[in-house]
Amino acid sequence: MGFIFLGKKTSSLNLENALKESELKYRRLFETAQDAILILDGDSGEVTDANTFILDLLGYPREYFVGKHLWELGFIKDQSLAQHAFTELKTKGYIRYEDLPLQKKDGQGMDVEFISNVYLVGDKKIIQCNIRDITERRHIENTLALASRKLNLLSGITRHDINNEITVLLGNLEFLEKECPDPSQNEYIHKASAAAYRILSIIRSAKEYESLGINEAAWQNCRTLVDTAAKQILLGKVMVKNDLPEDSEVFADPLIVRVFYNLMDNAVKYGGKITTIRFSLEDRDDVHVIRCEDDGVGVPPEEKEQIFKRGFGKHTGLGLTISREILDITGITIQENGRFGAGARFEMTVPKTAYRLAGNG
Repeated sequence: MGFIFLGKKTSSLNLENALKESELKYRRLFETAQDAILILDGDSGEVTDANTFILDLLGYPREYFVGKHLWELGFIKDQSLAQHAFTELKTKGYIRYEDLPLQKKDGQGMDVEFISNVYLVGDKKIIQCNIRDITERRHIENTLALASRKLNLLSGITRHDINNEITVLLGNLEFLEKECPDPSQNEYIHKASAAAYRILSIIRSAKEYESLGINEAAWQNCRTLVDTAAKQILLGKVMVKNDLPEDSEVFADPLIVRVFYNLMDNAVKYGGKITTIRFSLEDRDDVHVIRCEDDGVGVPPEEKEQIFKRGFGKHTGLGLTISREILDITGITIQENGRFGAGARFEMTVPKTAYRLAGNG
């Protein structure tokens, strides 16, 4: 019996040592973490612990935090938000604020990312709040945004001046064509005019490209995108059939409407004896495919990838290049998979995360 007693005692000591080792590892991770961390009681919301990083970050001693609620801590500028956060945590178990303003003990302001979640330790609820300083990142973003605005302003002024000069050039070319005594010279005047119009087209395309990625991506209704783009094009006798689901939405850059415009515009310009452009949707495995098909001449096999390259085509060669870039921002891809002689078929493959039915989030 003595031997059994010693075995139980040894087992108990091993368990105790394992718990101590586990606690030591936890404290080491807790204290060396490069995020500020607060531990809260899951029921009362009172702070039970604070790591060294948050003490150094905000300039307060540990005693300042322990025993207080989040909304009682002065470093959170919006006290009502802190109360709302705790209420939301109790119901959802997780919250995240990407841009929360805090204030250090010395009064200096800062921006942080605040992530908090609830978990169980035994039968007790614990709340862990991770606070990451993003002040420098936000400063860099603001600096880049300011630089972008200045570049866009300069670009806009430059475009305006070039447009004015080309207008003058075209006016003079038109005058020369009317007054030129030698009709054989008209060929050169026509070529110069065509070049001027191509420059204008390039400038318009550059303006579109300039706006790429400036505005945040958002959920947009697919049917509305087609209908909006169709109203901007001189379709003539070409009919647009919009068979996309009424509640289908894609998460994309706001310029995605230009993608639908470019696809329809290209079909009308290069489709030959085209009568119909049709948009439809196919669910394929874990992705969704938006199709734009027409009954025109189609795209030769050797040009299926070339058409997406800058400079390819009869005009600026930027339309499909820009379209691919716009879609790529949220992981949407585009390919031409039609059969030459039977019409073009452009397929936009939308990842699962970038597609939804309105109301189903």
